[in-house]
Amino acid sequence: MTEADASSQTESAESAQTPVDRLLARMDKGGDFPALSRTITEINHAVGDENSRANRITEIILRDIALTKKLLRLVNAAHYGSFGNQPISTISRAVVILGFNAVRDAAISLMLFEHMQNRAQIDTLRAEAVDSFYRGVLGRMLAASAGVRDGEEAFISALFRDLGRLMARFHFYDQTQEVERLMTEDMLDENSASRRVFEVDYDELGIAIAKHWHFPGIILHAMEPLDDAPMRRQGGTPGDRLRVVANLARELHRGLAVDTPEERMQSVTALFERYREAAQITKDSLMEIAHKAAHTLQAESMILNVDARKSPTVKRMLQAPVDAKTEQEAEAIEEKIKEIDQAAGGDLAGDLTQGMQDMTAMMLGQFNLADIFKLVAELLYRTELFDHVLVCMLDRPSQSLVARVGLGINAARMRAGFRIPLAFSPDVFHAALANAQDVLIADSTAENIRGRIPGWYARAFHAHSFLLLPIVLGNKPIGMIYVDKLDQPMRIPSQVLGLLKALRNQSALAVRQKI
Repeated sequence: MTEADASSQTESAESAQTPVDRLLARMDKGGDFPALSRTITEINHAVGDENSRANRITEIILRDIALTKKLLRLVNAAHYGSFGNQPISTISRAVVILGFNAVRDAAISLMLFEHMQNRAQIDTLRAEAVDSFYRGVLGRMLAASAGVRDGEEAFISALFRDLGRLMARFHFYDQTQEVERLMTEDMLDENSASRRVFEVDYDELGIAIAKHWHFPGIILHAMEPLDDAPMRRQGGTPGDRLRVVANLARELHRGLAVDTPEERMQSVTALFERYREAAQITKDSLMEIAHKAAHTLQAESMILNVDARKSPTVKRMLQAPVDAKTEQEAEAIEEKIKEIDQAAGGDLAGDLTQGMQDMTAMMLGQFNLADIFKLVAELLYRTELFDHVLVCMLDRPSQSLVARVGLGINAARMRAGFRIPLAFSPDVFHAALANAQDVLIADSTAENIRGRIPGWYARAFHAHSFLLLPIVLGNKPIGMIYVDKLDQPMRIPSQVLGLLKALRNQSALAVRQKI
């Protein structure tokens, strides 16, 4: 094939793509969009997998320790605060208490904001990143009166309602400037102007990206535009009500962004006339929500490490006086976040101690051993001292310990193949189990150790260093906690090692309670 033929084939393939395909391909070529897409897609697939979604969601989120810390700060803040005074210290616990969808929505919103912040090289884009979260908070606060039960689903639907425009602004900024010029000079509406520039309008681009990320149909439906006619009375499907909230939040934000108080009140009045039946709102309630959402966002922006006043609209809403209750609620959120930060403090021993308190609280009520093991695995993995963490339990038919929970690189493959036979074998695993003794192998390649490494482990796993913490009841091995470092010696501070052993002991107590 000649170079001309290859070029011709490439041009032919490109011409066969739709405008959306070409835009997505351009976004995939640079920056962190491909990684963002992969992670969001994985999370959405995990939520849809009935068999393993709790493990998968936890694994995916834990890959990013910074995201994990922000997410735990968020779920412990006020709008998730219905779970009582006991803080949530692990992602697996958050899934149990809040549900899969709430954790997914919170994680993805944080990831999207981080993506926008990383690309926001000018103040205009930083303000638009803040505005996107403001729309989400508006959606959350409009949800109840509109008949939407899940406030966090309303949050992400409202945030995503302008996803196409947002992604275009952050990836194709110069072309979006041309869209704005066409709107100003040629008096085109936004969809017509964006279609002229991109061959697809912003709404179509946003829905295409959400489909690319495998979002569920109810959120895709909520992202669709509504016609300009007044809404009918509240009713329809949950998806229809979510669509009303997403569109109202977007239009309310745009109405608040205009220059003069007179224009803002005209916009709010028009929204009231259009949505009053469908969203069960008044003009006063719209303005009250607008101000309350700004104060809530300002408090929650501590989690995002951003100044909410970067947005002129949010800054304007913050300047207006609010009632004492709204002010107290915002202050309570700020105090809660400060408490969370002080409690965390980057202290490994403190984090493990808090985890042990969580486990004790779980064991005082009804609990599943699977939840205990997930908590233990996550606590150990989040220390960042280990590449893998596995919790193994007795499988009576095969008389072996098999991995039930695992975190780390290729964790699913490790869980599937990690099986410790209980039959005698002169290796380090059997020595740990037979003697109920903790075993730390600093260098599995050392001459005096190689002969004690079993063949099944050497062939499939073989980390440079690993720690075995057997779980024994009545002199009978019923489990083991395994942690490793793949390519270097393991360094565990003595205080942390003591807490790891204490966690193992608590795990044994949990098993004893269930026998």
